[in-house]
This record gives sequence, structure tokens and C-alpha cells, in this order.
Amino acid sequence: MANSTGVQRYDRVAIALHWIVALGVFVMIGLGWYMTDIPKGTPARGFFYNLHKSIGVTLAMIILVRVAWRWNHQPPPLPPGTASWVVNASRLSHSLLYALLVLMPVAGFTASNFSKYGVTYFGLFKIGPLFAENKALYELFQGIHHAAADVLVIVICIHIAGALRHLLITRDGVFLRMLPRRFS
Repeated sequence: MANSTGVQRYDRVAIALHWIVALGVFVMIGLGWYMTDIPKGTPARGFFYNLHKSIGVTLAMIILVRVAWRWNHQPPPLPPGTASWVVNASRLSHSLLYALLVLMPVAGFTASNFSKYGVTYFGLFKIGPLFAENKALYELFQGIHHAAADVLVIVICIHIAGALRHLLITRDGVFLRMLPRRFS
């Protein structure tokens, strides 16, 4: 399918997964920044940490579906004549996004399972801890989780800048191909 500029669009599943994951990631980043300022030992801290972990587990499952979908469905090509640096930058940023979207929840989940808490999934049931409490491994995986989050924020900003470049500068229709049909 092509959009109004003749550029091929992503399919509906890819578009839906993109926006669900994007919304989820923004919620998780905001929640992650917020909850770290909550004093230790307070009920609010436990609530928000478990909410973060529960949403993270859910989002990780959606991300795995998205990765599987992407693996089996090639994205539409960029318009003919797109500069090679744009093609290479697109490939690199998308690869980084996918790698970070997988690494971050895996590291966070693993860290939680080297603590005494594990994950209490939306208060419904407990996942773990799957391993014996190990503060060194907890800190290692928590550090990876935080570093991945920091890099992810940077890569998201680059991704958004690239999308806005397509919308406002090159006006080549690439921005529109990830929007639901009623918006493009």
C-alpha cells in the first residue's frame, strides 16, 4: 500500500505495534524517572516499582511480538534516490532501537530476580525471584538496565529527529507511512 505521496506504507500490524510500544516506552521512561525519587521504605515506592515491573513484563512480551513481526515482514523501502547516509543511519538507528528494546526489559527483569522481590505482576501473582539473592549481580543487571534506558532515550530522540526531518525538510512521505491511515 502506498500513501498519498506514493511511498509504500507499513502494514497495520507494524503500525499498531510501533505506536503501542512507543506509548509504553514513554510511560516506562517517565515512570522510571519518577519512581527513583520516591523515598525507600514507603508504600508508594513499592507500588510504583511493582507497576513499573508489571508494565515492563507486559511491554517486553509486546516487544517480542514486534521483533518477530519485523523479522518476518520487511519494512517498505525508502523512496528512490534516498541518500545512502540516510539509509545507513536508518538501519543503524532501527537496529539500536530493537536491541535496546530487548536488552532493557531483560536486564531489568533479571536484576529483579537477583533481588529478594522478584516481580509482583499487577498484584495478581508473583514471578520469582528466580535466583538466590545476589547484590553484585543485581547491581550489574540494574546498571545495564539504567545504561540501556539512557542510551534508549538518546536513540529515541535521534529517531524522532529523523522522522521530523522526513516530515518537515525532505517531505518525502516517509513520515506518513507509519501513521494510521486516517492520519496520513
